[in-house]
Amino acid sequence: MVTLKLLIAISASFLFLAKVDGNGTKTVYTVTLGGDGKCLAEVNLARQAAGFSNLNQAAEEADASRLPNADTCESNDSQQCDEWVWKPVCDSLIPNKTEGRALPSGSEGAKFQSGTYAYHVADAGVFNCTAVVDNWKAAYSNFSGLPPAKKDSKDLYSKQDNISFVAMYNPAENATADCRMVTCGKKTSPVAAKNSADSSSGEEASALICMTVPDVLHTDETKAPFTEDQWAQIVTAFEGSASAFSPGVVGLGLAILGLTLL
Repeated sequence: MVTLKLLIAISASFLFLAKVDGNGTKTVYTVTLGGDGKCLAEVNLARQAAGFSNLNQAAEEADASRLPNADTCESNDSQQCDEWVWKPVCDSLIPNKTEGRALPSGSEGAKFQSGTYAYHVADAGVFNCTAVVDNWKAAYSNFSGLPPAKKDSKDLYSKQDNISFVAMYNPAENATADCRMVTCGKKTSPVAAKNSADSSSGEEASALICMTVPDVLHTDETKAPFTEDQWAQIVTAFEGSASAFSPGVVGLGLAILGLTLL
């Protein structure tokens, strides 16, 4: 894994990837990173409703807890370009016609730091943090009970919304979050003489990415992300009662029923 340099300044940072293809065109990818704490207040409101403590803003000096800032890719070094840390994200945001728009786990080269990630593609227009959090919360209906370990349910965690749900309710003590808007721009232009007319074309897409640390899903794939008590708190926040989902409560109810029948 290549060394990841982290963004220190809140202001946007630009990364460029240039490549000339066989058709005589040059493609430049640009990644713009927004300021810290995007939608973190809304995420913490959802956590408070479930009795969880707030996610702390990842400190600027906490390299392992923040989104990466990749190195510039040299156009004559295809291997370095393939290992550009933001490449899989941009490929997801500006996909080919046959590709979906889900957060990739990383390329074979560079990868993001260890964490559980929430991800939401921004639609055109005003970005609404409350709507984004509501979308992540809606994934609650995809869990029929205590969320299993990743090893036991690969299909469940192949859906990004389910991973985002777990990330938002990361139950680890003193968990941190680095939530920022990531905008990928792609500009393709022909390689021509300096005086020729500009016939370049461009695309742009954005997403909110929240990196929560520590990772409660991938580091130990044999361990469930929540305990029964933690899941009961979430169930109560959504349904007002955790009895139907808590084995301990159900067992107590059966014991009481047995006593009444004696």
